[in-house]
Amino acid sequence: MTRTSDCLSEGKDSRKLKGRDLISIGIFAALYFAVTMAFQLPAGLHPLLWVLFPGFAAIVGAIPFMLLCARVQKPFALIIMGSIMTLLFSTGGMLPLVVLLFVGGAGVAELIRRATGYNSLRGNGMAFAFFSLGWLSSPLPLWLFYDSFMQRISRMGMPAEYVAACESVASPLFLIVCIGFTIVGALLGALLARLLLKRHFEKAGLA
Repeated sequence: MTRTSDCLSEGKDSRKLKGRDLISIGIFAALYFAVTMAFQLPAGLHPLLWVLFPGFAAIVGAIPFMLLCARVQKPFALIIMGSIMTLLFSTGGMLPLVVLLFVGGAGVAELIRRATGYNSLRGNGMAFAFFSLGWLSSPLPLWLFYDSFMQRISRMGMPAEYVAACESVASPLFLIVCIGFTIVGALLGALLARLLLKRHFEKAGLA
């Protein structure tokens, strides 16, 4: 009886986040932020690139995300990562939107990991698709707050060509393209990460 209870206690403890897990989450979150933000500057050159930015960010951000999933196969890792991303990206007065998308997406991702098993590559890939929706907080104001957004960029003295391009991508069709490309980009990125890091994932017990 005592031996059984000890095994149960040990199993529960193995699912608790420890100091090294928190360090790993912080490192991979910073790496994820760095590689994804590399596409933020080019996205400012044209509104269409801005619309596609979340998808490109998902493609390049898959490797640090999947490495985190391999290193920390425990609950709440993605919630913490989403919270870190919120702190790093909460600029421009859009904090509620950033929190909703990054933390909300991370919450759904956590549920997917729990349901599919923390060592499931397919489950982690699906989780990443929802986590990647957090980057929609960058272009989403174009559709949600169209009037105030257009007024703001006009006051900033943006070129007439840029303003006209914003108007052209402000249709619901481009919102669908933005969401769809983000999901496709995340799944593609997860697949590429699996191909590039196959030995690493096998060593970590991911299947």
